[in-house]
Amino acid sequence: MQTLRSIRRTRDLTFVDLALLSGIPARAIAEAEYGLRRLSNHEVEAIALVLGLSPTTLFPPFQQRSSSPNLTPLILTAGLATSLALSPLVMTEWQRAQQQLLSTTIHHVGEALNAPDRQPTPDIIRPLPTAPQAARSIPATPTADALAPLVAPLPPRTPTPIPTPSFYLDEAGPHGCPVQPTTGQVVITQGYGVGTHAPAHVWGAVDLAVDGNGDGIAEPGSSWYTPIVATHNGVVRVTLDSYPAGHHVWVMAPDGIWRTGYAHLAVVTVIDGQYVQAGDVIGLMGNTGFASGPHLDYQVWRGDENIDPTTLVGCSTIKP
Repeated sequence: MQTLRSIRRTRDLTFVDLALLSGIPARAIAEAEYGLRRLSNHEVEAIALVLGLSPTTLFPPFQQRSSSPNLTPLILTAGLATSLALSPLVMTEWQRAQQQLLSTTIHHVGEALNAPDRQPTPDIIRPLPTAPQAARSIPATPTADALAPLVAPLPPRTPTPIPTPSFYLDEAGPHGCPVQPTTGQVVITQGYGVGTHAPAHVWGAVDLAVDGNGDGIAEPGSSWYTPIVATHNGVVRVTLDSYPAGHHVWVMAPDGIWRTGYAHLAVVTVIDGQYVQAGDVIGLMGNTGFASGPHLDYQVWRGDENIDPTTLVGCSTIKP
């Protein structure tokens, strides 16, 4: 069973790193790891978000348990008893009038039924109208004009468009944006096969970062710690402190053909050999390895062939 300490160390995080990312004091995290205190639900959720885990996977003593008795059944019982006791006191004037009218009606109907010489009144029994008194005649066979309102064509239905999935893998490669900022737009800071990405068959990739103010230029403050997600399903291979990629993650597709690379991560939130789904967070953007600023170096490979991912990343806010 993994502990918070073992999970933190597999991410290559110090107490200070985890404290800066989660907003929880480093001393509190250390005390929790050594069993000196328990984390609150809020602290567990914050740490789980940074580590890319579900809060339920943080094992005791890091789960906050409540020892307070469940008072909900007692409260509901007391509230129901009070409502039943007060219901005659809160009857509205309209309800009282309806109740009085019902009692009066029952009384008069009972008197009428018990009367020995009761006779039906003309208001109760009326003769049926004879044929000459019919208000209108109905044709034996409906005409086309009479049926026209019934067979009028319905307005054409507008087909509902089928949404395109955010991530999918086809013959062209894995489609989807590996950078998922909460604000701002994704921009390409270096294209495929140029600069440090030459020659393309070896280093081909695109560099992605975040523009927070809409001027088309990425800013470090907007890019730091942006969530990075897998663009397809597969098993991850983690390499920390490599050169020039820094903290690097491969995602190997189950078909054994496709793989994608994610370099310069500040934090890796998965462990080697873990299986991930498309859209799962695998790390946070950074500038580890050979990098001039926080960005993601994103590669796509088909077997031994390096593929240009420019048309595959499909970030809705991307600007080349």
